Amino acid sequence: MKNKQKTQPTKKRILMYYLILAACLLVIAAITVGVVFGVKPASNGPTIDVGQTEDPPQKDPDDDPSVDTSSKYDFITPVKSVVVSQANVFWHNKTLDIYHQHEGMDFECAAGTEVLAAVDGTIKRIYTDSRLYGAMIEIEHENGIKTVYKFVEPNENLRAGATVNRGDVIAKVAAATGVENADGDHLHFEVYQNSKIQNPDTYLKLLSK
Repeated sequence: MKNKQKTQPTKKRILMYYLILAACLLVIAAITVGVVFGVKPASNGPTIDVGQTEDPPQKDPDDDPSVDTSSKYDFITPVKSVVVSQANVFWHNKTLDIYHQHEGMDFECAAGTEVLAAVDGTIKRIYTDSRLYGAMIEIEHENGIKTVYKFVEPNENLRAGATVNRGDVIAKVAAATGVENADGDHLHFEVYQNSKIQNPDTYLKLLSK
């Protein structure tokens, strides 16, 4: 009886060893499967998240023969004799007797002075009966740019849809009228980009030199 009692615990230990060994083998097998099926091969290129796109390479306009980088895309002043009487600033409108932002740039010049296209473009609209601003001309240009010429007398042959080159005479300055009548004869010049008013001096660089 004593020998049998001593043998039983030994068998239990052996069984326990087998169970531990089996568990170890299962763990090793699980790790092996994870390594084989879960690891992706390394990529030589950059990793991009889902939904992310790479920006296309930017081209230098000087290296692209299809892009015209000549000076015709640079602004010139819309009158030959440059006397800036009012900049794009907060000011007192003497005609209306109010303070507000002056949207544009005024060039002091006598009625009859030639008005020039500031840059190449296409005539968008011509207004001839505005009581506030007299006659006006709108010209569309590259990159969403638009120029507006107010208090003018448009050329008789000027039509919407016509193309004009920088320096072409499009009108003459009209006698003072409208909402800036008290400032005397002058050309009121505005610049827009994507329908938002801009400071004309950003393009003309008359006051910022």
